[in-house]
Order: sequence, then structure tokens, then C-alpha cells
Amino acid sequence: MSAKKVKVKKLIKEQRRARERAIREQERAATQKAKQDAAAARAELRAEEKRLREEQESQLRAEKQSAAEVRKESDARKASEARREAETRKSSPAAPSEHAAPTTKGAASAPAASATVSAAATAAAPKNRGSRRDRRSRAGRPQEDATTSAARRSGAGTRTAAVVVTAGVLAAMVGSVVLDGLVDGRSEAAAGSSGVDQGAAAALGAASVAAPRTGQSFICPPMPGQPDSLTTEGELEYRERDASATSRFSAVLFATDLSGSFPAAEWSQLNEESRVNDVTLTEGSDAQQAESGDAAPSDPLSQREAVYESSTDPVRPPLLSVEAATNGSPLAAAGLYEYQADAGSVAGLAVGQCTAPERSQWFFGPEIAAGASSLLTLANPFDRSATVEVASVDSEGDRGTSGARSVVVPGQTTRSVNIAGLASAGTDLGVSVRSSGAPVTAQLQSSRASGVTGTGIEFLPGLTEAGTSHVLPGITVPEGITETDAEDDADETEESAEDGEQTGPTPPELWIHVPGDQGATVEVQVYGEDGQQSLDIPGVFTVDGGEVDAIELQGLQPGVTDIRVRTDVPAYAAVRSESDQGSDFSWAAPTEALAEGSGALLPELGESELRLFGSGASGSIGYRVMDAEGEFGEEQTVEVPADGGAVLSAEEIAEAEPEGSEAGAAVVVFSAPELTGEGGIHAMLATTAGEDQVSLSPVEQLRGAEQYVPVRLLR
Repeated sequence: MSAKKVKVKKLIKEQRRARERAIREQERAATQKAKQDAAAARAELRAEEKRLREEQESQLRAEKQSAAEVRKESDARKASEARREAETRKSSPAAPSEHAAPTTKGAASAPAASATVSAAATAAAPKNRGSRRDRRSRAGRPQEDATTSAARRSGAGTRTAAVVVTAGVLAAMVGSVVLDGLVDGRSEAAAGSSGVDQGAAAALGAASVAAPRTGQSFICPPMPGQPDSLTTEGELEYRERDASATSRFSAVLFATDLSGSFPAAEWSQLNEESRVNDVTLTEGSDAQQAESGDAAPSDPLSQREAVYESSTDPVRPPLLSVEAATNGSPLAAAGLYEYQADAGSVAGLAVGQCTAPERSQWFFGPEIAAGASSLLTLANPFDRSATVEVASVDSEGDRGTSGARSVVVPGQTTRSVNIAGLASAGTDLGVSVRSSGAPVTAQLQSSRASGVTGTGIEFLPGLTEAGTSHVLPGITVPEGITETDAEDDADETEESAEDGEQTGPTPPELWIHVPGDQGATVEVQVYGEDGQQSLDIPGVFTVDGGEVDAIELQGLQPGVTDIRVRTDVPAYAAVRSESDQGSDFSWAAPTEALAEGSGALLPELGESELRLFGSGASGSIGYRVMDAEGEFGEEQTVEVPADGGAVLSAEEIAEAEPEGSEAGAAVVVFSAPELTGEGGIHAMLATTAGEDQVSLSPVEQLRGAEQYVPVRLLR
């Protein structure tokens, strides 16, 4: 190519980029104006709501004042009647003295006893308000005397409270909430002071109250493929898949205690119209059996009974539904979906976890170049509809209206979004999914191809919360990475990606997104077999807020490496890596520290190993292997050095199976680690098939988390 042609090509590229930047600026300006208009509308709405609240409060104060005047007049009338009655008695013949003395004594003691009871009720009021019907009944009773009436009015004012709840499940538990821990010194002062403004709304404390147990739903990805048609409502039809493509679904459900009490559970499938193919997994134990359990909810999972389910080639997204345990114990369950194809346009290996519905999720790096396919599946297992806002962000920030979609997902159905319609090829893309109405499960499958030959498939990990510490163990660093630090080489790589050509493996990439406008300082540490490795990039750098940054981790030694990332503000982070020949890719999300109840389902396709990393701490951790029949083998132990790694190979996992088992290893469950130092042990499940297919999945808790509802008491 002549120098003139090169210059013309570069000029065309610069003009194209200039046009794209101009379009983005216009979209960004339009989005900013829309946000400002929305903010102004919200401000007007808040002002109107404030005015209405003030009017209601004023009306309420007037009603209270009117009621107080009525009670005052009633008390005065009763006192007048009592005086007239006393005068009448004086004018009538006197009763015998032996009867008058007890009457006088009783009349004198009644107000004192009444005042004592009223004072006790006032002091205990913040702890036990009684039912709404009781309060109405007490308000309608005649008052014995002016002292009792005043005490009750003061107590009633200080007992008036509102419980602000951020979850609807609190309605079922209001009667059992103990508010003793929510009352601080201010409530006591309010109860004993008659000069406190009864219309004030001062917070008396805050706490998290244990909520009643609810069921759990785990929804898996659909079988990957390329789209054949996609309607504007999100109804998707796939092209015919290659004959080598196969997929599996597996699930495990643990008893709630050592007595073998199971919650009711079933698995089914969702499509664009309804929920179909319901299959009972467990019938569930009745309340009497559950209450007779001789174990606490914290008993180790590896000592409980378990049920394992597996099914081949489920094309529609599988749904594992588990009802709440009758004995109130946290649930322990998980699901896994795996796909593998040797040929066709969607070739590769992908292992995806079945996840629970969420309100907000974030995804890095959907493939959108020529020959690629990135499909977002939104599944709603509830009876009410969900409105889902899908927005895209690239290296220059929010893409505005051109990179956003709004999708309505009816209850018990799925809908799909083609991410290729949200951005142009050659951009580093992130996708935000936010749901209102019902929460949804979002699964993003992403594949790439060179012509009709697939060169990788993965279920992209959905991140639900930004953090400041990100530990990613067991990242694969491929052989044969060529350093591309020149600008011309970078341009050539970009052009090849746009043309759908495969150029060989690239270094692992660290992807960072900081929500909002504030930038972040990022520190990256990488550890290999010989300890901490040096990088060809700075170990500490900064990124701008609101953008997606992809940083090549150049200079890493081939093999398996562990990565730790710290940010000074909450951020999302993930690592993308490729296989040795560049014919498959994988994504790794940050993992949580292993604890009792952490574990992983083992895919049946390919071969799996567990890669462990001691982040800042060394120690040992025990594990047990469960086979497909639900039986556990003997506990094994693995040592993990500080800032070093260990591997549980497929052979070691097979050796830890129950003695004489023919069902094969299905689940690995960890016990609580014994550590030295501050930190924890993290683990990644690495699955390989053939010579050049790989997929990574984080090892997380199988046990369900304790559920709490934030409660605030106001007076």
C-alpha cells in the first residue's frame, strides 16, 4: 500500500471518528437536557408533595386541638355533674359512718391506682403499642379523671410512631418485631416531657430486623445461538444450531437441617409466552417434620442430605423454584448451565451460573464485531410485569438514547435484546440493566466468529454491586502473546476485529467501570507461581468516572495467574482472557472469600478444576465432594499460601468422591477455613474441553443469606 493510500485511509478514518464524536455529543446534550427536564419535574413534584403534607399536618393538628377541646369540655361537664351529685348527697340523710369510711377510702385510692397504671403504660409504650383496634378502643373509653386524661394524652402523643420499611415482606412480620433495641434516650425524654411538640417527627433509632423467609428462584441462560429473527417486543427465534452443540442443566438442593427436612422445589422452563414443563424436584417436608429437626440452620451443608438434578439439552431457560423452608431456615440451593460445540458459528465452551432475579445488573464486554452475536435474555418468574431499561456505556461514557432500550417483560415470560443494535463495532462496551415492577434475571450470552467458524462463546458474568476490592483467581494467560505497543499495530488489530478476522491470542484485559462522574485510582497486583509479577503497565493508574476502560495486562508469564485490584471508590471490575490459540475466550468476575457453605456445581461437559488463591492470608480449608446420588465423601484438606495459589485438580476431586461411587462428582462444598493473617481464600472454577476451549466461573456461597429488613422508628 502506497503512502498516499495510507494517508487517505487514515483521513477517512479520522473523518468517520469525528462524525461519530459529533453524533455522540449531540446525543449526550439531548440526554443531559432530558435529565434536567426530569429533575425539574421531580423538584416540582416534591414541592407539591411537601405542600400537601403540610396541609395534612395542619389539618391533623386542628383536629387534635378540636378533640382536646371536646375532651376538656367533657371533663368539665363531668366535674360539674360530680359536684352537683356531691351537693345532693350532702342535702340527703347521712349514711351510717361504718359504710362511709370504706367509700371514702376507695374513692381516694382509685385515682392513685389509675395514675400509677397510666404512668406504667406511658413508660412501656415505646415497647408495646398494641394493635390498631386496641388503640382505637382505648381512645373511645370515658376518662376517669383529669389527671388520668392528661397522662394518657401525653403518653399517646409520645407513643405515636411510624415504621418506615424498604421491603414489602415486613407486612407479614409487624406483629412479631421487637422494638426494644430501636428506642434510645430521646424516646425516654419524649415520653416523660409534656413540653415536647407532638407534631415533630424525630427518629428514635434504626436497626435491621430479621425478615420472614421467602422462596428463591434461580434462572439459567438459554441455549446459545445466533438470532434468526427478533421482534420489537423482544421475541427471539434462533437459527438452526450445529449438530455438535449440546447443553446441560444441573441443580442441587440441600436439606434445611440434619433431620432431612426439605423445602418444596421444582424446575421448569420459561419462554416468550408462559412457564412450561414443570417437574417436581422435592415434595417438601411438613411443618411437624421440620420442627422436629435436631440441628440449627448453621449446620454444615456437607453434613446434610441433598438432592441433585440433571437434564440434557434444555433449549429454553431453565428455572429452579424453591419455596420457603417451613422451619424458617435459610435455603441452600444452586443451579448451573453448560454449553459446548465443536463446530458451527457458535463454537466453544460456556459455563453459566443460574442466578436470582435482581433490580440492577452490570455486564462487561459483549462482542459486537462482524460475525459476533450478543443476546441479552430477560426472564421474569413473577406474576407481575417488569419494565427493564437497558443502557450501554463505552470508552467515552453513556451512549445516550441511541444506546438504550426499554423492554416490558410480562410475568412468567422471557424477552431478548440484541446488543449489536446498541453500539458500533470496535468499542469497549458495558451494559447496564435496571428493572422496575418485578425484578428480573438477566443473562448475556456473547459469541464471536470468523466467517462461519465460531471462535468463542461465553455467558458474561452479571455484576450486581460495585466494590473497592476485587480478587480474581485462576486467570489463564495464553502462550504466544505478541506485544502490540505501536499505534500502527493497534490500528491493524482494530481493523481485523471489524472485519471479523482472528489475529491470535491477546493478553488478559482488565475492564473497569466507575459509576458516576468521580474518577478512581486503581491498583493492580498480579501473582504467579513464583510470587508477585511485574507488569509492562503502571501498577497504579487513574480512570475517569462514567466510562468503560479496558487495560491490557502486558508482561504476564503464560500459565495461571491471580489478580487483585483495589479502587479508592466503588467500581465494577472483570478480566477477559483467551485460550492459547485464540479460538475461545472467558470472563472472570471478582470472587468472595470462601466460608462454610461455599461451593460449586461441577459441569459434566469437559474437565473441571478449582483454582484457589490466598489473598493476604495463608491457611488450610477443608472440602467434601458430593456425587450425583447425593452422597458425600470423606473430608479432604488443602493448604493455601499467603498471596499464593493452589489447585484442586480433576483427579483430586475424583479421588475425594464417596467410596465406591459410580455416579461421578457433582458438587464440591467447602468448610470454614483456618487462616493466619488478614484476608481470605478465594476460588475460581475452571472448565476446559478439548485442547482450546475454556470457561471460568466464580465459587460462591451455596447457602442462602440471612434476610433482614431495615426498620426506622419515628415519633
